Amino acid sequence: MNKDKIKTIIIFILIIIITAYLTMSYVIKGRQVIVPNIKGLDVQMARNKCVEKHLYLKERETEGYSVTVPEGCVMAQDPVEGAYVKEGRTVYVTVSKGLKLISVPNLQSENIRQSKIRLEQNNLMLGKEARIGTKDIPEGDILAQNPPPNALVRKDSPVSVLASSGERDVYYVMPNLVGKKYDDIRKSIYAAKMELGKINYVDVSGQEKGVIVQQSPLPGVKVKRGSQIDLSLNLSESDKTYRMQDVLYSVPKGGMAVKRIKLVIIDNDGSREIYNDEARSGTTIEKSVKVCGEAILQIYINNEFIEERKYE
Repeated sequence: MNKDKIKTIIIFILIIIITAYLTMSYVIKGRQVIVPNIKGLDVQMARNKCVEKHLYLKERETEGYSVTVPEGCVMAQDPVEGAYVKEGRTVYVTVSKGLKLISVPNLQSENIRQSKIRLEQNNLMLGKEARIGTKDIPEGDILAQNPPPNALVRKDSPVSVLASSGERDVYYVMPNLVGKKYDDIRKSIYAAKMELGKINYVDVSGQEKGVIVQQSPLPGVKVKRGSQIDLSLNLSESDKTYRMQDVLYSVPKGGMAVKRIKLVIIDNDGSREIYNDEARSGTTIEKSVKVCGEAILQIYINNEFIEERKYE
């Protein structure tokens, strides 16, 4: 056998071996394809694209929130795009739930400070603040909000509020009190929500006992409700009669466990605080107070006027 024939036989045998190897590799490994990029596509479009490559798509049970990927679209895939895999391989995807929305808390009846803390705890922020005068709602308490309670909003969204600015200022023209009996006008002063300040006693001959001989502010002056009025009465120190008055007040139960209680006594010597401190619900405050003439006790809870009691 000549050399050319031997060479031809060897080449033929090598071809058979290589062909057999490639055939076996194909049978064992299968045909490989490139994984397509399906991120950002909705699930159905992503599935169709995988089918084109003879791949299967399966959604993972876990879903994730995303700022950039809309709800229902693929936000992650495994294997990643560009990888070489066998036909029939499964591509696992994580589907976006879209933006994580937050339920807006109910801020009504809370004050501005409390609301700001609650919003920050819920990954929200306090937006614009508007104020309106109210009669019975404490200053700073929230009357309305936008968005409303339970609305779903994005993280860090602002919540605007309308809060009370307290009772609107009311002004009066100061009447002339000179020559009038103090006992007659005292109730009118309190009815107008003015405050008695300093009461002076002077002895003026020719004037009726107990009448007002001087006042501040003067008649005709514009004064704001709640202003203090100082008076001088035609009385001597010897005309004043004092007595000891026992004051008992039971702090109401319910609401806050500890309340700020303020007790103010008003008599012929003017007004003065006899108690201003925190007290637990259900406890009783006992005070013995020296008063002159008819006395009025004003009771405040958490700086809000509650009631008035008279002692004669």
